[in-house]
Amino acid sequence: MNDRLVAGTLDTADCPVYVPMASFFESSDVQDIQSEVQRVLDFDAGLEQLSNGHVDILAIPAAIMHGRESEIAQSGCEVIGARTPRRPNLVLVSGDRLFYQPKSAIIVAELDLVRRQLLRARSDLAVMAPGEIPLEDPAASAPDEAIERARWLGGLQERGEIDGFVISRAVYESSNQTERRHTLLSFSNERGGTHFLPPPYSDLIALIARPRFPSTISMRVTEAEGNTALWAQSRVMNELDDHLAGIIGLQVRHRQVGSLLRQAEEEKDPILEEAFQSPDGEVLEDEVQVELRMELISEDGRRTLALNRLASRFDHEYAILSTIRDWEQLLKEASRDVPKDHPSDAEAPPFIVH
Repeated sequence: MNDRLVAGTLDTADCPVYVPMASFFESSDVQDIQSEVQRVLDFDAGLEQLSNGHVDILAIPAAIMHGRESEIAQSGCEVIGARTPRRPNLVLVSGDRLFYQPKSAIIVAELDLVRRQLLRARSDLAVMAPGEIPLEDPAASAPDEAIERARWLGGLQERGEIDGFVISRAVYESSNQTERRHTLLSFSNERGGTHFLPPPYSDLIALIARPRFPSTISMRVTEAEGNTALWAQSRVMNELDDHLAGIIGLQVRHRQVGSLLRQAEEEKDPILEEAFQSPDGEVLEDEVQVELRMELISEDGRRTLALNRLASRFDHEYAILSTIRDWEQLLKEASRDVPKDHPSDAEAPPFIVH
């Protein structure tokens, strides 16, 4: 490595990388590291620059890296970790919150996952993809580029052709929306209430470097929670069928025991409370916990298959791998035809069709 660390960054509309990485290297935590942050044209160009030594580290949205691990290995590089997602939740752009929308309100969402989540929350909504909007001008069509598409949707909303649309926080800010935003939170305010797990790799930045990159520096530019999220989500997504990738909600994060106990108290969840607290109120386990949450929702939003798992950070890798096996078995059982108890019984469809 040279005296100056050169970081290449690749932005997408939903996951800007240059600005947060530049801000990080300007922070007081790493001011002793002489650094330069520059943009790369695309993934292939960035990987080539990294392999040739023109940059020392490559920061990219983790979603771009998915499925291309072999390319990274063949180029002689390796993933060294990730940065913790700061804003993984999507936002509803509308004058009213979701539950104040009128009946049959038209809400537009590009992701199939989000459309299913919206129908789960409000089955009376008219939820559709951008290409399904009944436009006053039939010749008009949604732009391909994400920020331009968001501006186009904002125009439809101003004209009253739609009531709202769902985009990432990054796209909301980059497209200079004039309407209010309402965050679709991954946790509901009450047990069993509406929640919106983010799509896989949401706002997760992966870091790639050449072999023998100094561990003293990699430990400072990566974050423990980001490393956990990248490792766990990569394992989950690599085991899923391709057609499931766009309809799975997935979140991995670190949880403090105190936060979990407050959640147990708010939700009146004795099982969660007893897992970390004795009958006398003493905390039994104070190690940081890794929480994995994943769900699959039926197309009409009426049925949800979900799995949540907590594990100590020290042995979370084994627990995550075990969770993947449990999910596969759960999905297999929930998606098969229900056997008849008696020949005269009516046909019973699967609990969920994916």
